[in-house]
Amino acid sequence: MRHQSFLTPRCKIFVDIYKSTEINSEKCIVCKGRLFCGLSKCPILAQIRVQKTVTLDREFFGPSPSLFVGWKNYPHVYYGPLSLPFEDEAEIYDNPKLWYGDGFNEIINYRSSLIRSMEKVRVDKESKIVEDVQEIVLSEKPVDIEVKLKKKPKFNILFSAISQPMGPMGKIEELKITENPRISKKVDKVVNDDIKAENALDILYKEGYDVYSLTRFLSSGVLGIEKKIVPTRWSITAVDDIIGKKLITEIKDFKIVDRYIVLSNSYLGNHFEILLIPKKWEFEILEAWIPNTFWTMGAEKINITSEYETYFGRKTYAIKQGGGYYAIRLGVLERLKELKRQACSLVFREVTPDYFLPVGVWECRENVRNAEMNFFDTMKDALEYIKSKLSTDFDLWKEKSVILNQETLESFF
Repeated sequence: MRHQSFLTPRCKIFVDIYKSTEINSEKCIVCKGRLFCGLSKCPILAQIRVQKTVTLDREFFGPSPSLFVGWKNYPHVYYGPLSLPFEDEAEIYDNPKLWYGDGFNEIINYRSSLIRSMEKVRVDKESKIVEDVQEIVLSEKPVDIEVKLKKKPKFNILFSAISQPMGPMGKIEELKITENPRISKKVDKVVNDDIKAENALDILYKEGYDVYSLTRFLSSGVLGIEKKIVPTRWSITAVDDIIGKKLITEIKDFKIVDRYIVLSNSYLGNHFEILLIPKKWEFEILEAWIPNTFWTMGAEKINITSEYETYFGRKTYAIKQGGGYYAIRLGVLERLKELKRQACSLVFREVTPDYFLPVGVWECRENVRNAEMNFFDTMKDALEYIKSKLSTDFDLWKEKSVILNQETLESFF
């Protein structure tokens, strides 16, 4: 696959894409499996094969750390618990914060062990399965459940550019919670208060709940005045965006950084260099996709996209970078809050061929959260450092950037 292109395709993936949609590699970078092509499923994601890691039976017992909500055919969606078919410390299987440093194999092993037990529900209707899953999700610790499926599930893994990989799926015949969920008073109060979902998320975030817990709460349908179920992939980006906007409001009250700061990190084939400039809040992500990453197999040149927002925010969805934009922005805002400072923030994200499998936007978020911080006295020194770390020609970055082409920064080039 490394030596083919969209002009001379040999792999079935490229043949299917070209014949069905005449999509080129640049469009795949933007779409990332969101089906902008009009196909019923992404032919690139459909080609992924993972070795079987768990024994599958129609009936099983084990802890449930989370849930999954599908998005196709909304408002009628598949909804149900994620659970292990064996006893283990279940938290790590659905907490990406604990995965940082693990490789692709370990992450796939976690996710392929979780069985998705599903039932078709309407997002605004109560039912027994919805009530049971909400109790599971609200519990401080994973609770044990007994599941009986209509058929023995097949081993298949669902991959997405937004959400974590999802394991085998089966339709529920019976579901039973075998122990009492322990729900904290803080969570119980927020769930039962008549407040908007965004306010509930803000309260819980300030109480110390990470975005991974907040995503589960929002997705399950326990938050908000109307308390609607939210598909998993939508809830991930919604939480990143809502909490991000709250943090932007906070950091605007902070002083501006007094030095140039560069945050650097590489993980799972993603290289980040983040420049914090002593100016009021602005934000831009430059995303360079090198040929032969997961989404650029067969591409013949580097493709760079840019998404930008002013001090006053943005009014449209960051379509070119999708959920990754909001996950990265949240990570940057959290670092600024730690510093109690605001800054004009420019992110260089370089996606290398080592990124050969989509595992979700959590890797962007954790990359930024764990980035090493370096301080510089001048813009020139900071940029020279960044240039030394990036493999892509800096002129290509500058050509796409809004921030780098502002008049106040022109003198540094």
